[in-house]
Amino acid sequence: MSSNKEKILKITSGGVCLALSFILSQVKLFEMPMGGSVTPASCLPVIIFGIAFGPVWGFIVAFLLSLLQLIGGYLLTPFQVFLDYTVGYTALGLLGFASLRAGDREKIANPLIRFRRAGIIKPVLFTVAAYFVRWIGSVLSGVIFYAEYAKDAGYNSALIYAMVYNGSFLLADMGICLAVLVVFHFVIPSGKEKEQTAK
Repeated sequence: MSSNKEKILKITSGGVCLALSFILSQVKLFEMPMGGSVTPASCLPVIIFGIAFGPVWGFIVAFLLSLLQLIGGYLLTPFQVFLDYTVGYTALGLLGFASLRAGDREKIANPLIRFRRAGIIKPVLFTVAAYFVRWIGSVLSGVIFYAEYAKDAGYNSALIYAMVYNGSFLLADMGICLAVLVVFHFVIPSGKEKEQTAK
């Protein structure tokens, strides 16, 4: 695929995935009182984008998603925004490391087929890693900025409170995302059948 076509594909696919992720993030299946929610796999479009286009563009689009999440977000200080949003959502760029090698993926015109051919094990592992990084950022934010709520919630330790609070909704959100990711992987055709027919 020519470099110009690849750039156009990256930009258009990135725009579509960003829009889908943002729209899905506005659908709250469950919302926590001090921020945080469970959504219908809102991170999945950006995850698929990263797997289809690699780490550089994966981190770019994930960072742009972190900026979009500031709309209507729970914003206290710049550092809190950095931990909860910049770190939390940009971590989705890690999925770029689950992609095929650049030379192999750029031979495939369809981003969904690129995602399909990347396999399932690495995408699952990197999704867990991305959510873990998001959890770490949120826990640090909770200890620094929300420690006062720990005793009200019945916790003597702000760290334990932050770990439990953020883990509760992030674990559920990750579970939904992983479930849909696995289903997508097996539903989307690999495209190899057409290649064999063409030969």
